[in-house]
Amino acid sequence: MEKVDVLIIGGGGACYPAALRLAESGYNIVMADPKGQLGGNCLYMGCIPSKTVREMAQLKERTERILNHKVNVNYSFIQDHKDNVQETRFLQHSNDLKSFPNLKFLGEKVMLKDANHASIGSTEIEAKYIIVGTGTEPNKVNFPGSEYCITSDDIFTYKSKIRSLPSDMVIIGGGYIALEVATIYNILGSKVHVLVRSGKLLDRVEPYLVSSLINSMDKNIDIQMNSPLESVEEKDGKKIVHYSDSSGNKKEISTEMVLLATGRKPVLPEGIDKAGIKLDERGYIKVDESMKSNIANIYATGDVNGLSPYFHSAVRQSIVAANNIMANGKAVDYFDSNAVPITIFTFPPISYIGITPIAAKARGIDYIEGIYKFKNDAKAQMYDELAGEIRIFFEKGSLRAIGAWIIGIDSPSLINELGIAIANGLNARQIADYADQHPTTNEGISAAARSIL
Repeated sequence: MEKVDVLIIGGGGACYPAALRLAESGYNIVMADPKGQLGGNCLYMGCIPSKTVREMAQLKERTERILNHKVNVNYSFIQDHKDNVQETRFLQHSNDLKSFPNLKFLGEKVMLKDANHASIGSTEIEAKYIIVGTGTEPNKVNFPGSEYCITSDDIFTYKSKIRSLPSDMVIIGGGYIALEVATIYNILGSKVHVLVRSGKLLDRVEPYLVSSLINSMDKNIDIQMNSPLESVEEKDGKKIVHYSDSSGNKKEISTEMVLLATGRKPVLPEGIDKAGIKLDERGYIKVDESMKSNIANIYATGDVNGLSPYFHSAVRQSIVAANNIMANGKAVDYFDSNAVPITIFTFPPISYIGITPIAAKARGIDYIEGIYKFKNDAKAQMYDELAGEIRIFFEKGSLRAIGAWIIGIDSPSLINELGIAIANGLNARQIADYADQHPTTNEGISAAARSIL
């Protein structure tokens, strides 16, 4: 029996920041992940590889549109580059582990036996505290022909077997993964069809943002709403997708690839019931703002708790758990879900944070909008990407920034600056008085604030 201070189950952003923080403070740590690498789903088949491919697509799109120069894509080269980026970060994390002799990493699954004991392969562990950060996986629904379909994990995983660009593809789903993949592969050269069961895209996003995105997306992408999938068959080397259109007519599409983007579900460690850990109605681990589960010494961080399914949220939650463990289990740090920036990495991207109009109205909060249109922005003019805006929501009276959204150029980076302002309760005058560097799209943030003063 190996006795440790903390057992950490998982190796992604929900886990390794806590492991490094605790190890640096002298705690004895065992961390385990069957992938055998740090970085979790984000690095192995999620945000890092998908955004690497997206950046390559953006280079192609801007070169062709602005310089009028046709770019022939060698998709295998893009995948090679993606793999190289992943390998660079695998090595980076490996070097992090070497810095701490009191941090042991095992590339195996963990089986919980109770709230303090677990087995990892042949190793028996007794831990004072446990952090569960096992993430999520694609919710691959079963239907006739589902075995002929893939998920985004198959495309973006390290050393993916998919090394050539599909001439066409059908994507099932209307969430962020469906739309991100659709816009990326449309630019790379695939003909993309998107079948959405319902009549709504991005159902948790403000309707104004969704309509702005749809209006700005390439109309070459074939999006069919109210078109439920019925079955897929394989015939003569092609996938035949059978579905019903919005009028109830039976239709089919012959395609090279079918991608299921039908949501994700939590990955729970074996033996979670033996540890007494409670789940919510969706199957995620229930936690409070200190990341503590119903079991006093067990914390759950990242996607597995269902609070905020983003890598940067997982990192923050991981640190929250570590800080509270270092306070002998006393809650001294808390996760603020209102201060998490969110981006849909489509073309164009949309980003948002905090309390936006629908939530403000539901809470009875009166607000004022500060607006800056990218058509007036110098950098947006350089790239001829004039659609979109920065919109900041200020509480009426105090003029404290409570939320924001950004549509268009540089939104994934710009939303971070606004996140700092919102998290720290800055008001319109404080934001307006900051001199963002010229010529950058950041200038629009202070300009949006000045628009209400």
